[in-house]
Formats: sequence, C-alpha cells, structure tokens
Amino acid sequence: MISVIIYTILSFLLDNLISCYRMFSITNPSIFSTIYTVISLVIISSYFDNNKKLIYITIILGILFDIIYTNTFILNIVLFLLIVYIIKEIDNYIPNNIFTINIKAIIAVFIYHIVTYIILLLSHYGSYPIKLLGMILIRSIIMTIIYTSISYILFKKIYFKVYDKKIK
Repeated sequence: MISVIIYTILSFLLDNLISCYRMFSITNPSIFSTIYTVISLVIISSYFDNNKKLIYITIILGILFDIIYTNTFILNIVLFLLIVYIIKEIDNYIPNNIFTINIKAIIAVFIYHIVTYIILLLSHYGSYPIKLLGMILIRSIIMTIIYTSISYILFKKIYFKVYDKKIK
C-alpha cells in the first residue's frame, strides 16, 4: 500500500512540475503534456482487490487535483471515479500487459479531456474549439505511452518484489 501511495504522490507532483515549467499553454499543447495523475490511477487500479481503498485514494486525488490544478468543485472527483470505474470494468475483460495498460491509459486520458470539454462547453465556462481538443488528444498520446510504459514496468518490478500480492 505504501508503494501505491508513493507512486500516486510522485505522479501528482510530476503534474505540478510539468505545469510549472512547461512552455506551452492550452492553445499550444506540447507532446510532453499528459495527465500523470490519471495514468497513476490506471496503473494502480489493478493492484486492488478492495475497491473501497481504491475509491478513497481516487477521491483524495480528485480533491487535491480540484484544489491545486483546476480550481473546480467536485469535477475531478467525479471524473477520476468515472475513469477508475471504466478501467476496472475493462480489467474484467482484458488482462494487464504493457500493450493493454497503454491502451487503458490512453482511454483514461481521452475520457478525462473529452468529458471536461463537454462540461466546459455545456456550462459556457472557458470552452475552446473542438479542433483544439483534437490537437490536445493527439499530442498527449506520446507522453501517455512513454509514462505508462515506464511506470508499469517499474511499478510492477518494485511492487511484486516487495509485496507479491494484491491490496485487500
């Protein structure tokens, strides 16, 4: 459990580091942009037998993401819970390996961006053109695959070396 918490905190801090030092904005997305916290949820979700603990971690990450990055109320909590639910449902049908975990991470990042876009569009709060959404989605694929692959390999080696079981 400690390794899961450390990994999610590091991913959360990486989101902060990238957001502070990147030279791009929403109108000019970079290929190095992705949502590392969402990817961490994808990586850790398969290590939980007890969904209650996973939900607690997801809610805490959603609250922190809301407060620190997006300044919204409950939006990221709901988005993160939706993403974890979808990933857990996909886990029932597709086993985890390096290829499938990358597909799940891309799905999760796309869900995050698309649902956020729809909510912003419906609320008329800071909406942007759909062409820009497409650019954001396409440019986030590269870093999502890189970070997911590295995270999956390292986390799997570290976790099973120390614990060799799922979290109950």
